[in-house]
Amino acid sequence: MPRPSIEAARTRGGILTSHAHDRMIVRPMRWDEVEDVGAITLAGYDGYGRIEGEYRTFLADPSARIDGCTALLVAELDDRIVGTVTYVLPGDDQWEGRAVDDGDAGFRVLAVAPHAEGRGVGRALVEACLARSRARGCRRVIITSMAWMTRAHRLYEGSGFVRRPDLAVRFPSGDGVVFTLDLVPDAAEHFPPPGPVPEEVPWFEDVWTV
Repeated sequence: MPRPSIEAARTRGGILTSHAHDRMIVRPMRWDEVEDVGAITLAGYDGYGRIEGEYRTFLADPSARIDGCTALLVAELDDRIVGTVTYVLPGDDQWEGRAVDDGDAGFRVLAVAPHAEGRGVGRALVEACLARSRARGCRRVIITSMAWMTRAHRLYEGSGFVRRPDLAVRFPSGDGVVFTLDLVPDAAEHFPPPGPVPEEVPWFEDVWTV
């Protein structure tokens, strides 16, 4: 399958950003890129410490989650894939949700190739997800990140996301930190208000399933 042109990337929801020496496009992943995207995802996560077990297998195989998300995106910089993110909506199998939704769009598995860090790749992927959410009329984006992914937290907070300690959950690999970003002025009127911060972070299955 031929690589999409810049104009095609624009019309299909891609984001084009120009820099002094590079050109970046955010677009949907192609099936022939599954292996490369899986390798980039692992490399990005391993920058925080090596992931083991079933979650490593999940991260390495984007084909296992593409049918369960609204879009699996890649960032292409100077004609090379350098990042990826999985964009989700409530009802998607990959949606990390609760009995009562606290947002109506989200993303997960955001990863940037280590050699491309500091070049705006993560921010471009976040902005692509926000642009898709605004185009759909979504009011709020909600995401969950592991507590040890501090570089990602700086990216999210720099993009306007706010920590929600009242929504934190615990996973086998550690605590999950939840962030929300209101896309419209009246977003808070459509979602439950922040609740008390639990004395002990609850297990995710006890919160996200009923």
